[in-house]
Amino acid sequence: MAKLAFLAAACFLLVLLAAPHASSAAATATGDGLVVEITAKNYDTVVYEGPWMVVVSANWCPHCKQLEPTWTRLAERLEGKVRVGKINGPEQEILTRRLHVAGYPTIFHVDKQGKIRDYGERSRELEKLYLFAISGHKSVEPLPWYHTPHSLFGQMVKAILELPQDLQELYQFLSTDLGLSDVFIIFSGLVLPLIGGVFVIGLMDLIFVQMHCRSNANANSSAAANQQQQQQQQQQANRERPHAD
Repeated sequence: MAKLAFLAAACFLLVLLAAPHASSAAATATGDGLVVEITAKNYDTVVYEGPWMVVVSANWCPHCKQLEPTWTRLAERLEGKVRVGKINGPEQEILTRRLHVAGYPTIFHVDKQGKIRDYGERSRELEKLYLFAISGHKSVEPLPWYHTPHSLFGQMVKAILELPQDLQELYQFLSTDLGLSDVFIIFSGLVLPLIGGVFVIGLMDLIFVQMHCRSNANANSSAAANQQQQQQQQQQANRERPHAD
């Protein structure tokens, strides 16, 4: 009975956490023409569909506006070879922070393995950008793993940065979609950590404690069987030993 309650609580917790993200799970890359609009919702999916040339820009940035026509022509020249994307830095603040962008525009090359190479302060002429996308990036060291958003460390940073937004989405889901009262939501916020603790304890009990008990039981059974076998061998040896006159 206790295990059924534990499993029910775990399922309830998973449904609550997953529901706000159900609508965003199918996010896809969009954009104008051949230039793909990359956002925080689709980045981790499309990054491995490269290789990519990506610019992080801002609408108010004069250098970014100057680069726009060149970036469109670059997408046309690289069609079928390298995908071309753009990220709106101010609108995608979390993704920009994950990419460690310090200014606009910032240009990256991302290969099929997800390795990122910074274009740096090189010339933004069309031909220079084209050559870098095709082969020039190979002479540049990729960014270290801890600066890569889709690495394990980068995913941990993402989870921390998105936590306030996730909590807000969860509140909106509970309040607007499910029509729950603030009192119930606050109560749930206090109870959920308890459920999480029960989940962890139950998981440890299922995996570690019971496995350890089974292991000890098997060891004891094996030792008893060995002892019984030795006794039988000793009795057999005593029967076969000739009796003294």
